[in-house]
Amino acid sequence: MKKSRMLFFVVLLVLGLTAIPSVGNAQQERNLETVYDVIKGDERLVSFARLVDAAALADNLDHDGPFTVFAPTNTAWALLEAQAVETDATLTDILLYHVINGNYSAPNVANRDSLPTLLGEHVYFTVQQGAIMLNDSVKVTVTDMVAANGVVHVVDAVLIPPVNSLRTSPLGSSEQTIVEVLTKEGNFETFLALAEQAGLLDMLDDSHAGYYTLFAPTDEAFANASEDMVAEWLADPSESLKTILLYHIVGDHLGINQLATINAFVPTLEGRALLVTTDENIQVYVNGFPIQTFNIRAVNGVIHTVDQVLTP
Repeated sequence: MKKSRMLFFVVLLVLGLTAIPSVGNAQQERNLETVYDVIKGDERLVSFARLVDAAALADNLDHDGPFTVFAPTNTAWALLEAQAVETDATLTDILLYHVINGNYSAPNVANRDSLPTLLGEHVYFTVQQGAIMLNDSVKVTVTDMVAANGVVHVVDAVLIPPVNSLRTSPLGSSEQTIVEVLTKEGNFETFLALAEQAGLLDMLDDSHAGYYTLFAPTDEAFANASEDMVAEWLADPSESLKTILLYHIVGDHLGINQLATINAFVPTLEGRALLVTTDENIQVYVNGFPIQTFNIRAVNGVIHTVDQVLTP
């Protein structure tokens, strides 16, 4: 994916963010405050609070939840400014990468390998010398600042979303269904025609039914399938054809970064599982076949293309 250059020090300079000494809040007061109140009231987190305001996320953190927020200090944002980090991610993307749905205390975090953020990408946890580390490089320095709608943990650096984040993908559209995206792409006419015959088109065209991960064979993939196999599918659309197409669909929303960390069997809507593996070059394979194009977004899921028809 082609990376665009974004220098966050420009945003930080405009907001006039500088490091400020620590000032704590009483625990009983926090119990009556929202996570936004906790962030706003802690002078270590003035930079973070101003960026939350700038990204128009304050209302969410003040009313919704519960949330677990990993809040970088003023010093962390100043360091990011000095480093002039290059990333595809916008300011909003970076902030969402610091927020998790649910209320996770420090012990709960320490007992988990990872959790999905509001960005969609996971943050990974380890415990090193008694301290909780995020993505092996960001240290939790203050834990369990409890709020009415969640909890805030202070961290010593800014988390940058990984390369190939699903949210930052330029492919597809977050406003179109899987069927609409495939139609627009233009190289999936066979899959769409077969899905219609198998009675699956409405499911993939429903923006409210759920989220799916589709490993979509291209028109070329179907053209390369054996004639006997295709004839068997077409002779029994409600069973054989439906079975083979459902074997390409997972009932979850899995971006390429999540797939790259799985290296395991992933159950499909057909019932049997696909084997997802990753090589030393971070090429992801499904049943031994490489994913060609990944992170094609849709409002009801994500599409990854393959040049082979996958069979159980």
